[in-house]
Amino acid sequence: MLVAIVNATGMPGAISNESDSIECLKNYSIYSLNLKKKMYAYTVEPWNYMFSKCPDINVGIYSDGIKLYSHFYKKADNQARKAEVVDTIMMIYDQRIKYFGNHPKYPEGWVLGRKALDIVKYKRGDAKAMKEAYDTFLSSFNKLGDKSEDVVLFNWLKTSLSLYKHGDHSDQQFLNDFLTISTVLETKLITANPKVKDRILKVRNGCEELLVKSGTGNCKSIEPLLSDQFNSDSDNTENVKRIALLLEKLNCTKSALYSEVVEKNYELNPSHSSAYQLAQMFLKKKEFNKAEKYYLHAIESCLGDVVKSNYYYELAVLEYAQNKNYLKARKLAREAIALKGDWGKPYLLIGNLYAAESKAYGDDDFDHSTVYWIALDNFSKAKRVDPQCTEEANKQISLYSQYIPDQETGFFHGLKEGDSYTIGSWINEQTKVRFR
Repeated sequence: MLVAIVNATGMPGAISNESDSIECLKNYSIYSLNLKKKMYAYTVEPWNYMFSKCPDINVGIYSDGIKLYSHFYKKADNQARKAEVVDTIMMIYDQRIKYFGNHPKYPEGWVLGRKALDIVKYKRGDAKAMKEAYDTFLSSFNKLGDKSEDVVLFNWLKTSLSLYKHGDHSDQQFLNDFLTISTVLETKLITANPKVKDRILKVRNGCEELLVKSGTGNCKSIEPLLSDQFNSDSDNTENVKRIALLLEKLNCTKSALYSEVVEKNYELNPSHSSAYQLAQMFLKKKEFNKAEKYYLHAIESCLGDVVKSNYYYELAVLEYAQNKNYLKARKLAREAIALKGDWGKPYLLIGNLYAAESKAYGDDDFDHSTVYWIALDNFSKAKRVDPQCTEEANKQISLYSQYIPDQETGFFHGLKEGDSYTIGSWINEQTKVRFR
């Protein structure tokens, strides 16, 4: 009599000996019921019987075995026991491949991917084990290619990064792995349904973050891949925005590709952030008029006070450093302060532009030197409202305190310490007299 146990996919495993088949059926029934009830201590013996005596009957005994020994790992109270459990988990994967490596739904490549995930999970911190995990991920990919699971691809790259940081991989190896995995994810996105697509996008973003953290992003190597991705879907707002952001994170902002991408990004998505990207790009190209234009677009379309404050401040710096338009720079810096009053940098900027104006103010050296009083006021205000600016403010105060009038000169002009004094011209502010 031939008795068969049918697995979840409908693939039967047959036992020709009736007594053996009865034992297999009995132990299968016992362990399955106990495992379902989470009675792990009563599950292990009948499961072990199935594993050793009926290994080719049902693929489910292997997934159940992983579940069972994962529980034992959590309950293990010492490293020796944990190592023993992990060895068993690895053995379960190996035997599954031996008997079910040709499974139509979960073939050898899939099992290798899962095995690699558990090597990483249970042997984290072990450099030798990470090499084993990497090789296992690679074997899985070589068998599955574009059918590789997203979680496996992501953890393969994480393992590659770990080996690179440990000195076991070159930066080029990690970069090659990124390029391979990125290409696969792009291929998977083409046919993915909306739910799966969202998951793949998260994995892709995670891989790109790993690339940025690695510091291995070679623009010459990355740009051809991103150029292909851009050209294949250049009207996709999210795709263009992602590529622009990645190029920024990798500091690949001097290329023709970056220029093309950020301009397309603004065309598709005329937001404050895309305008800011263009402003930054033209600033680096020293095309200051265009940079100013897009800073203003960014300011006009931005609703967030903190972000808008930063745009005002950066535009103020441009007006101060490049256009030497101190009045306009101060106006913009004050706009930044109005939106974020506890930020010291705009006050530092105003102090510096006043100091820069000193030589042009008034008719003589005394007039020139009085401007430093109002500059010092702003440096002091910077550190008062924003402790993070204290160090820089103190440097400026120390520097420019040398140039304020001395007491003798002040006396000659009829001034004493603490008097109110107005700085005229476009500055038009009141300050207090002090001497060096």
